Amino acid sequence: MKHSPISVRHAFDFAWPTLKKHLGLFSTVLLTILGAWVVLEIAVIAGQRFGILLWTVMHLAFLIFVAGVELGLLQICRAFSDGKVPAFADTFAHLPLGPKFLAAQILYLLMVVIGLLLLVVPGVYLGGRYALFGFRFADGETNLLRCFQQSALLTKGATTGLLCILAALLVLNVLGASLLALGLFITVPLSFLIMTDIYRQLTARAPADSLRKPQP
Repeated sequence: MKHSPISVRHAFDFAWPTLKKHLGLFSTVLLTILGAWVVLEIAVIAGQRFGILLWTVMHLAFLIFVAGVELGLLQICRAFSDGKVPAFADTFAHLPLGPKFLAAQILYLLMVVIGLLLLVVPGVYLGGRYALFGFRFADGETNLLRCFQQSALLTKGATTGLLCILAALLVLNVLGASLLALGLFITVPLSFLIMTDIYRQLTARAPADSLRKPQP
């Protein structure tokens, strides 16, 4: 089966106008994460007498919260892609799934890091092959194994192109961070929106039955 290439132009033509129109919403979401980090630091400093236990609990709570917000951000981007108008409250609609999404992120990170430590190339390959697991999770597939399996199915034949896009987005966000981190208010949501459209492109070409959730 011949796969059509990913259209970066199509992704950018969706992402940039959407970001400009709804910059306030995206900025508020990122400020929420920043606010949570400030609360974390205050709590850790104030509770130093409780030692490593409080430090561990507070950081774990922060990571779970951020994972839930990231999932909400994915849902917001998906809503824009569907022509809907999400609200800021949608950011917190999936907070209960934060622990499971964090587990998926850790699993993805471990696969990539182990692959990089082995021969570099396996890590890079796995990073591209399974890069869309979060979008499958946001689409309602909360079985972690199937999320990764379906990501591999979606990226089949497009892994190299996807890796190039991911590398470009990484550089873009590094540049955003270099501008006193203020640039991240542009580069982070832009990256999410670009990847959302790419996910839509790849989903559209996938066999209809391949992404269906199995019946209980």
